[in-house]
Amino acid sequence: MKIILEQIGSINDNIMETLRSNLSAFFGCLVEIRQNTKQIDVFYVPDRNQYSSSMLLSSLENAPGEGEKEARAVGITDIDLYTRGLNFVFGQASPATGTAIVSLCRLREEFYGSTPDEVLLLKRALKEIVHELGHTFGLAHCTNPGCIMHFSGCLADTDRKELLFCPECRPMLGM
Repeated sequence: MKIILEQIGSINDNIMETLRSNLSAFFGCLVEIRQNTKQIDVFYVPDRNQYSSSMLLSSLENAPGEGEKEARAVGITDIDLYTRGLNFVFGQASPATGTAIVSLCRLREEFYGSTPDEVLLLKRALKEIVHELGHTFGLAHCTNPGCIMHFSGCLADTDRKELLFCPECRPMLGM
């Protein structure tokens, strides 16, 4: 297996490298960073002042590339995302295509007027990326609030979760 982190927009290189390194250790596989040069303006919805995660996710469908059947691709961005029926999302995944998108925007303390905290941002981002990757492996949301597959409707949910698949979810990974 291989995980591709697609950097969408401007994100600090240290953040991307730390995410790459931690994901590689967590999943025990190669994690590669790629630059995504797509124009993101087409995904902007002026009425909401946000970007459509569904449209952005569908643009990543072919991201793993030719000959990389076991690859998973995760777009990492710093724009505010939403999907129909929700005010915002931290991320979204497509099990059918093995792709996901995660936004750092609302994972940042400064989004809420607090002092930036890069360590906390990285911890939250890693949890959300692993959660979305879990969906690409076919896992659904878990009712265990400590499981990484528990739905995060707010930052408190993300902060409460462990960076672990619970005993019920772990066997379903098939890894």
